[in-house]
Amino acid sequence: MKLFMFSYGERESRFGTVVGDYMVDLNLACTSLMDKEGVFRSCEVADALVPSDLVRFLQGGERSWNMLGEVLKMPFALTDKARGKRYVFKLDEVSLANPIQNPEKVICMAHNYHDFVKEVGVPIPPEPRMFSKYNNALCGPNDPIVYPKMTKCLGYEAELAFVIGKTARNVEEKDALSYIAGYTIFNDVSASDLTSMDKQVLRGKTFDTFAPVGPCLVTSDEVGDAGNLDVKLWVNDVLLQNSNTKELVYDIPTLVSFLSRVFSLTPGDIVATGTPGGLAKDRNPTTYMKVGDTCTIKIEKLGILSNRIVEE
Repeated sequence: MKLFMFSYGERESRFGTVVGDYMVDLNLACTSLMDKEGVFRSCEVADALVPSDLVRFLQGGERSWNMLGEVLKMPFALTDKARGKRYVFKLDEVSLANPIQNPEKVICMAHNYHDFVKEVGVPIPPEPRMFSKYNNALCGPNDPIVYPKMTKCLGYEAELAFVIGKTARNVEEKDALSYIAGYTIFNDVSASDLTSMDKQVLRGKTFDTFAPVGPCLVTSDEVGDAGNLDVKLWVNDVLLQNSNTKELVYDIPTLVSFLSRVFSLTPGDIVATGTPGGLAKDRNPTTYMKVGDTCTIKIEKLGILSNRIVEE
């Protein structure tokens, strides 16, 4: 299943999925179902079980997933309304937003592709290497990436990200995949001159809009083996990264287990698994992004994430 956050008109971003040719607002659809069944305080029940935010939905756990299954058994038509509000839309009526809004943590892995470490000539880390970004960096599909005046070296990094579906602490590798709700595309935008100058990555990694995510969360059952997905990145029409998640140094079960031994992972946490070779700073000549460029990432089974670079 593909799960989205989307907006329609002046409404704030809402939790939805595509059914046939329509985008369905799942919270309002749940309200409609509760009304039809005569449930007392139907709006409050719908808000608790299938809320309007995807992260809050994941926090609801098994009960929320079960109710979503009931909602999706409903027939849908463009004329459907709940409490006077439409909840079924044509796809060209809506705009997609970052699917994972306000997660507790945004965790990024470094030096985690064999082709990357070979290209730059660094040793394979003895344990997974991680850093974090803040929520201010998150943005969605087709949102602009703002080129900060503070940097002259704006880099791209195509990454597969997984999203935690239930609280994980001290998880064994054999059980790790059951804690993942699904997968999405992540662009670890970087100010490479600042990360080099600072000798640590925080400033150069967490400017506003430096973490585009999307276009949706694809559930684990639909993705299948996330350890064998093609990963490609273009700037304008030039292919600059071309790899496969088979190149991961530490695979996804290893990352879940390792991270869960450091801190509790909670529903909605984003873990970006690292980037393959082909980075702007490692090419000769360098291929840093410029104002007016468009950066596009395609990951097999997950779709396309595209963002244009704009001036601060």
